Amino acid sequence: MPMLDHEVPLYYTEAGSGDPIVFCHGAGGNAASWFNQFGEFARDHRCIAYDCRGFGRSTCAASEFDGSRFAADAVALMDALGVEAAHFVCQSMGGWTGVQVALNHPHRIKKLVLSDTIGGIALQSGIDSIRTVAERVDDTRLASAAIAADYPAKNPAGAFLYAQISDFNQLPQDAVGGALFADAVLVPIERARELRLPILIFSGTDDVLWPPPVLAELAQALPTAKLFAIEAGHSPYFENPQVFNQALREFIDK
Repeated sequence: MPMLDHEVPLYYTEAGSGDPIVFCHGAGGNAASWFNQFGEFARDHRCIAYDCRGFGRSTCAASEFDGSRFAADAVALMDALGVEAAHFVCQSMGGWTGVQVALNHPHRIKKLVLSDTIGGIALQSGIDSIRTVAERVDDTRLASAAIAADYPAKNPAGAFLYAQISDFNQLPQDAVGGALFADAVLVPIERARELRLPILIFSGTDDVLWPPPVLAELAQALPTAKLFAIEAGHSPYFENPQVFNQALREFIDK
């Protein structure tokens, strides 16, 4: 099992060769979540995915789950794999990593994809939205909110698989939320406006965590961002992979 000996052990996987893509999963997933994207992009790209610290096989104590270290984790993995720069495709929590890398290590990132995420940017509507949902539901139901309400009926096998992948994660949601939304971790909107690399924001039409109006506001705030609405809940890469992959390919390869 490939592991990076880092501040915390980081599991990673890779496939293919060519222009590198780093995939950063959300709090409901881990590296295994990206199987639809690896199947498509490993044909002509070097695809790299890893379990974020504290998730899946990258086990750590709750005290070591530090949202301010996400960029350092990603850059350490890139260094170990000999990757100078890559496209970053980031789902939900993974957006914290992509935005941090873009701001703190701009030469290491080519293009940034933010899929149903505010990316750790202190956008008040986004903070209020997810906190409102978290206050209404427990950990188990919060995980189920990561896919559209009608997805299990439309794709029972996919919903089962999503739940099984998510169950490999052990950190409690309150530890995750506390680490992600600490004032010291969130990026002021004024600093986020300094981003100048190409950015694509996916917005699931049925996302209840960060609904379309929130992500439209984020896209307006970032000068280089383009918004792509996709029929899905919070996890379009998983729920609607064909459309997601086509739009992602057009963005990365353009």
